[in-house]
Amino acid sequence: MATIGRLLYAMTQQSFIQVCLVVVLLGSLVCPTSAQEAPRKLLVAYAGLISTHTSVWLGEDQGFFKKHGLDATSVFTGSGSVTSQALLAGEARIASTSVGPTAGAVGAGADLAILAGLIHILPYQFWVHPQLRQPADLKGKRVAISTFGSGSHLAAEVALQQLGLDPARDKIAIIQVGQQPERVAALLTGRIDASALDPGFAQTAKDKGLTMMLDMTKADIPYLNTVIVASRSYARENPQLIESFLKGTVDGLAFLPNPANEKAVKSVLARRLRLTSPQSVQAMYDSTLEIHAKTKVPNVPLAGVQNMIDALLRINPRMAKLKAADLVDTSFIERLEKSGYIKEAMKRSG
Repeated sequence: MATIGRLLYAMTQQSFIQVCLVVVLLGSLVCPTSAQEAPRKLLVAYAGLISTHTSVWLGEDQGFFKKHGLDATSVFTGSGSVTSQALLAGEARIASTSVGPTAGAVGAGADLAILAGLIHILPYQFWVHPQLRQPADLKGKRVAISTFGSGSHLAAEVALQQLGLDPARDKIAIIQVGQQPERVAALLTGRIDASALDPGFAQTAKDKGLTMMLDMTKADIPYLNTVIVASRSYARENPQLIESFLKGTVDGLAFLPNPANEKAVKSVLARRLRLTSPQSVQAMYDSTLEIHAKTKVPNVPLAGVQNMIDALLRINPRMAKLKAADLVDTSFIERLEKSGYIKEAMKRSG
């Protein structure tokens, strides 16, 4: 199996240096600590600059993880595949990522498991140039994603399927462009013709004259997008740590929708997503509340996982034998739910 270093080599030199510096500077965070040391240090990876990771960011920034005995530091890796490799290499112990890269890794034999589900919808809208008025106009055009196998890639595939298009048949090029700001810029300059974007970018896209062709957040089909992932062996050997991390994440989910916390949530979104204008922060805040609204319990519905796997088959036929149950370990969330912790935490959300 390729090491994380070999995967990172395929990224830009700047991203490579940034991630390497993080690994070097924070490498001590993933070392085992003795029972007397508290809180336990933990390195958490997240795969994209998208608001679906907000509950984890809040767990860190609001001190919820520390409340449960963890000194957690979250690090942006740049892609879901790098995030999966960071888990397998032990360079991160837990990740907030998407189903696609996790399924791809498990399909290739990786010892990873989805422990919780943070976003129970597909949190993307499909935006195009205004001259593209109907799905057929996308034939022969270019669709931007962040990286192959990422959440944005899967969202683009789902969008094209729902629009009755097939990239191979209709000669639609899927192009790696980068994170959402880069994809919006590529749309505006005409470098690409369409992309799946977080609804938080909707106002910016609309103001720039782009057109939303499909809103996947409104789909009736169940999807599970952002998930908490760890290696099965690490979860098995560190059950208390996993439970503590999930408690802190649940606290973040409960903190998010409370109107009294609006200023704190906006501050986290602005810093993590590099937003600069009050208008962009407000739009991102509103959309973040909306895409988290269905997550009353961060469980792992198998139907949502299976639909994501099915959507991936077109780009990775090797996953044909993979089933949702092969990816999940629901024991931790089930224990938290049975204990009443999640119910009590969510009472604080309103």
